[in-house]
Amino acid sequence: MKQTASVVIVIEFPYLLIFKAMKKYLLILVCLLTLQGTGLTMAQQDTILVFEGYMNTTPWGSQIMKPCLPRTERLSSDFGGVIKVVCGAGMSSEMEFSIKAATQFWEEKLYIPKNIVLKFEKKELGAEAADFQAQVRYTSFPDAKTTYPNSYYQNFLTDDERVYDEDAIILINEDTDWEYSFNGKAVDKKNFTTAMLRAIAISLGFGSSVVNDVSHGIIFSIEGCFSPFDNLIVDSNNVRLNEMPNNGVASQELSSFVSEERVYCKTSANESFRLYTSRRFQGYNYLNYLYFDGDLMSYNTRTGDKIQQIDEIVLGVLRRIGWEEPESNLRIIAEDIDDTGIASSSQSYNFHAETTLGSIANYSWKYELLDNEMEFVTIKTGDSSDFSIDEIDDVTKYNKNINADIKGKISLTATTGDGKKTFKVFYVYFATEPTFVSVKVDAITPNPGTNFYSLDVVAFYTGADYLYVEQSEEFGIFVNSHSYDELYSIKLHFEYIHKDGKAWVDLELKNKIGKAHYTVEIPSQMNPDPIIEVPAESSISQVEVRDIEGRLLLQTENYEDVNHLSRGVYIMTITYSDGKVVTKKICP
Repeated sequence: MKQTASVVIVIEFPYLLIFKAMKKYLLILVCLLTLQGTGLTMAQQDTILVFEGYMNTTPWGSQIMKPCLPRTERLSSDFGGVIKVVCGAGMSSEMEFSIKAATQFWEEKLYIPKNIVLKFEKKELGAEAADFQAQVRYTSFPDAKTTYPNSYYQNFLTDDERVYDEDAIILINEDTDWEYSFNGKAVDKKNFTTAMLRAIAISLGFGSSVVNDVSHGIIFSIEGCFSPFDNLIVDSNNVRLNEMPNNGVASQELSSFVSEERVYCKTSANESFRLYTSRRFQGYNYLNYLYFDGDLMSYNTRTGDKIQQIDEIVLGVLRRIGWEEPESNLRIIAEDIDDTGIASSSQSYNFHAETTLGSIANYSWKYELLDNEMEFVTIKTGDSSDFSIDEIDDVTKYNKNINADIKGKISLTATTGDGKKTFKVFYVYFATEPTFVSVKVDAITPNPGTNFYSLDVVAFYTGADYLYVEQSEEFGIFVNSHSYDELYSIKLHFEYIHKDGKAWVDLELKNKIGKAHYTVEIPSQMNPDPIIEVPAESSISQVEVRDIEGRLLLQTENYEDVNHLSRGVYIMTITYSDGKVVTKKICP
């Protein structure tokens, strides 16, 4: 019989690592028995390592600002695997959006041949506790000296179906004061996307398995096994961590090694990066972070640091662990699509292949799109030298990422001039119209002693090249307008709005494919009614525009027709299919 066992070991990551009570880190979780021949053989052991993450290990110094890059600087047709996200109950829309952003940034930078499954849950851990916990499953085998993160094992080392629903569970401390912006502005709160990017890196295998066991001292988490990250660690004398005793008993050799001043992660014969170490190997002082500042996995973090870019050092470490695309002498060429892989969902495209090894034969093309269940579904196949795809007929059938792109995959298996069968993938990101994810009134703040108030509106959106905003009032004669190029989210602030009339905030997203509109109506603040928030083009049944004398100038079902009016002041009434009516002053 085939047996799989799971053991939980709690570690604390510098943001991390500290053994909790004994009952929390040595738990037998699951035993799965599968009939195999006539005898019992231990085939696989799964151990849960729990890393705890802190986002304020350094209280001094200026904040580091590395906001996320525009998609044209992130995307590559070489990368586009899938990280499936499972969010627990009670997760806010801001949290869910930022989690999706963090997973997408990793998808765009890492070779993921199958998929990774991560579960995110919110939990009250306490204001002084860790900002997050990453419960990472590691898999090891009898007589093997390496234990692998389950995310890596599932993608590279097995063709079997998943035994477990997720590769890691990330607990988010809801008592932490989080902020969710993607811009370069400093905020004296902990950036949620930065924390999730770090937690995902841990789930992929970044970090040592050495712990300070309250009962046994400094030991490896799994007796007889080293993690891929452990195998990269050397000291200043080029002695490797995986040469230390690993028998479940503390040793002077290991204790001395982990407390050395200079310990490195060696990714190649000529390249190594210093890791953070401490004389006191406890708490979050473990071999899990880079010594220097400013990178995603640097030890020193400050409240307000915003690092939303995955740097080449961290990527280099993970590639050395094994997250790397196999070499291929095939290259897929797409007409009218550059190396970013960005395309239009409303256009057809042609593909062909090239090789450095002479001719190509036995073509087998496949075109797939990522559906709303986060599974690639086959759209078309082909066996000729050229391959074409049509525009996407129904974009609602497929998953849209935070760029409002539908992820596609063009794969080719063929025989090259050396007689070998070769495989290559070209990832395509099909752009669609921008979309509002959420728009909400964050605060209405009366100005003491006046007839005015201030208004804060927070919006999350996808796929926009820019956001255009107009703020107008029922009894005002001016329209406050502004354009923004901030990615994914924005907090808008308006001042000196009259209490005695309605006010409106109109938002318009635009990209090369189309537009999206959203209207927020603020009632009079003398005796306020409920706030009306509606996407302006999603459910319109009629739009009427009148001049200031009440004469009807336009009656239409198409909101865009308003843009054709000559400049002036008008009264617009929008009637929605659910019966809601919004009347406001406009100045097109």
